[in-house]
Amino acid sequence: MRIRHTVPALAAALIALAGTPAAQAATAPAPAASGAGVRAEVAAFAGHTYVLTLDNGVVLRNTYSADGSTLDWTALAGPMAGRSGQERLSVRAVGEGLYFVNWVEASGMTVSHVMDLGRGTVSVYWTYGTPDGGRVGELHTATLQRASS
Repeated sequence: MRIRHTVPALAAALIALAGTPAAQAATAPAPAASGAGVRAEVAAFAGHTYVLTLDNGVVLRNTYSADGSTLDWTALAGPMAGRSGQERLSVRAVGEGLYFVNWVEASGMTVSHVMDLGRGTVSVYWTYGTPDGGRVGELHTATLQRASS
């Protein structure tokens, strides 16, 4: 099955990117104003709303909190149309305008995005449980269009 070969390659690429000087600079703490300590850089997508159109027909509206730590999503089209949720995010900058974003939903579904803000694309990998107790993983691509600031 092709996905078994693609996912390890994607993971290896992410690990390699995270170790690059550009990625380390992008995740390095920014100096705080007036000596109040050190704070981490806020992701460039924070405080914005995006529409993601996936290769399988799913369309999502993702609204990120001002600090980039949470996501409010609504499925606009596809099999999940009408569903929504709020997720706590794990985020890592892996390059300029390039972010690895991950969360686990209450349903047990896991979602990982590699967001490329410069190109307006997202690589999406999600897993979910099946009725027989198994687990399925899917790899998708999406376009990313900013809907608001």
